[in-house]
Amino acid sequence: MEAEQEKTDRNRKSGADFLVEHARSPRHKNEGGAPEDADVAIPGGSPECGGSVVVYLKGDADGKVEWLSWTGQGDTISMGATSIVVERILSEGLSMEEVLQMDYEQFVDSLGREVIGSRTRHATLGLSTIKAAVRQYQRADRSGFGGRAAV
Repeated sequence: MEAEQEKTDRNRKSGADFLVEHARSPRHKNEGGAPEDADVAIPGGSPECGGSVVVYLKGDADGKVEWLSWTGQGDTISMGATSIVVERILSEGLSMEEVLQMDYEQFVDSLGREVIGSRTRHATLGLSTIKAAVRQYQRADRSGFGGRAAV
C-alpha cells in the first residue's frame, strides 16, 4: 500500500513538473503576433476563467495540420496544457479529422487528473480552441473561401 502511494506521488510530481515546464517554456507559442500565412486565427477562453489563447492554423491539401502556433496568457495549467497539445498534434502529424477526434477526458488523463484537479476547463482550453480552428478551416475550405478565416 505504501509503495503504491509512493508511485502515485511520483507520477503526480512528474506530471506537475511536465506541465510547469511546458508553461515556463511553451512550444510553438508565437510571441511575434499573428502569422500572415495562417489560414485560421481563432480566440478561445477568457482571462477570468483561467486563460485565453489565440490559435493560428495552416492546413495542407491532404487534410493535415501543416503548422500550428498560439499566443495566450493564463495560469500554469491552461498554458502548459496548450503547449502540450500543440506539441502532440505536430509531433504525431495528426490530420484535422484526428484532431477533432481527440477525446477531452483522455487528454486530461494523459496530463494527470490528480494534477489538474477540478480545473478541467483550464486543461482543455487549448484543445477546444484548436478544434474550433479546425472546424473553422473546414467550413472555409468547403465554402471555397480559400483565404484567411478569422473570428
